[in-house]
Amino acid sequence: MKKLSVVVAGTGQIRDVEIQPGTTAGDILNQLSLADYLLSKGPNEPFFAAAEPVYDKVKDGEKIFASTKAEVGVLPLCA
Repeated sequence: MKKLSVVVAGTGQIRDVEIQPGTTAGDILNQLSLADYLLSKGPNEPFFAAAEPVYDKVKDGEKIFASTKAEVGVLPLCA
């Protein structure tokens, strides 16, 4: 088992979770009721895929980040 601290972007919350081999990013998000979020190792790091096992990619006691996917688009023009 490994213990992780999940920092929830925009809320200031830090949630602790224990994972075991085979645990996926989606498993962590579901356990924390953060279904609309994505996990990464840092602000400038790529997101883990929901089905991606993360146990071997993180260290015990590591802090990872949950953030919402940025919406990219064009703002409507106001007349």
